Amino acid sequence: MKGFAQKLLIGTSAFIGMTAMASAPALAGSLTGASISPTEPHLIYDTVACGISTSGTCTELSNTATAQEVLDNLGNVELSGSTSTSGAADFTNATTLSGTVDGSAITFMSLTAKDWFGADEATAYGNDDFANTWFDAALDAYSITNAGLANAVYNATLAATGGDTTAATIAAASAPTSESLFNRFLADGGFERFSDPNIASVEGDGNGGLEVVLAGHFDGTEQFFSYLTSEEMAVVSTILSGQPLQISEVVKVTYNGEVSYQYGFSATSSDVVEISDEVSHDGNYTLSQVYSVDEPEGVPEPSTILGLMAIGGLVAASKRKSEKA
Repeated sequence: MKGFAQKLLIGTSAFIGMTAMASAPALAGSLTGASISPTEPHLIYDTVACGISTSGTCTELSNTATAQEVLDNLGNVELSGSTSTSGAADFTNATTLSGTVDGSAITFMSLTAKDWFGADEATAYGNDDFANTWFDAALDAYSITNAGLANAVYNATLAATGGDTTAATIAAASAPTSESLFNRFLADGGFERFSDPNIASVEGDGNGGLEVVLAGHFDGTEQFFSYLTSEEMAVVSTILSGQPLQISEVVKVTYNGEVSYQYGFSATSSDVVEISDEVSHDGNYTLSQVYSVDEPEGVPEPSTILGLMAIGGLVAASKRKSEKA
């Protein structure tokens, strides 16, 4: 009985060792071999020392740094970026950042009209497209609803008129709605404005996990609601209750054969600021996504072979002992 228990213990240890070696996580890797096509339009922001930030770190446009250099440090690459306009993205042709993460090819792309609105580029509110999905998700993230907007307008009018409920009711009936916000955002170039993502870093975990950090605005209220009047902005501010509106730009990612649109509604302070406007790049949006990984075929891993050899040796030894008995 004791011999059987000892053999069972040794066999189990060999199996556990084999399993542990075979299932050990792969090492994480950063984006390597970064290249951009077409070469225009895009912008590269390198880091420089500055006096306007308490952290002493600023970004500025660079004509000498490469995409790989800034991604390895605290800079970022703006796909489809242009200094000529805030609605910078080329809405017809995407800019692509290509490279390798964990041994697999990966691409990051700016968005075009077809990405947002589909092949027919129909821009109506309520369509089943990415534009509506993303815009609704942004409003939902901050509980901006038709009822909430109407209620905020009602209360603001009530306060301004000294309690005139009739005036408040009339004003509430004309309050902004999700549909009107969408249409005004569209007309103001809002979708273009959120189509040129600033990629700050890319990390893989070796098992299909991908973490992308986009540089953006810690508070994007002005960028998302630039078309609102001051009175309307006051209404939205009431709903936000003082919290910053955090909305990242959108990046299209192709990795391990899967395509996804990545964006986020939560930022952390980057301790970096763009030197020209003292505002941009002060927020980091960390976007995590898990992609499928093809299982390797063919030759077993060395750890698996060693484990099988160990178990095979135990079986052979047991057989010889039985023959001698």
